[in-house]
Amino acid sequence: MMKKTEAKKPVMEKAMASRILRVVPSHEGFHFFKALGDASGKTATSLTDFVEKLSTVDIRSVDFHFPRHDFEKWIRDVIGDAELPRRMGKIGKETHGESLRNEIIQMVKKRLVELKETQTKTEKST
Repeated sequence: MMKKTEAKKPVMEKAMASRILRVVPSHEGFHFFKALGDASGKTATSLTDFVEKLSTVDIRSVDFHFPRHDFEKWIRDVIGDAELPRRMGKIGKETHGESLRNEIIQMVKKRLVELKETQTKTEKST
């Protein structure tokens, strides 16, 4: 029985990685705001797009969304990744500004590499 589970695992991991790496429709994207009612005009529709937009969005947007856990909620509930929000939850509450932006960017980039490696490994093994 153990071998059946192991045999299915790579396919499951590949499917999960593909789901997390997908592009969502704009209405499901992450809409960056600088404050309540003050939209930045930027929307991310994938984790890759998220890290690109996060790199250039007004720093007030990063400081607005982070304490509200908006990034974590979108990544978990829309993108479907439970691991990245768990990691983001460990960022110190006192972190803000450019250091916060850089910490999130590095975290997302690392997760993207992991997900892409999962896809590649499972593709090679099939």
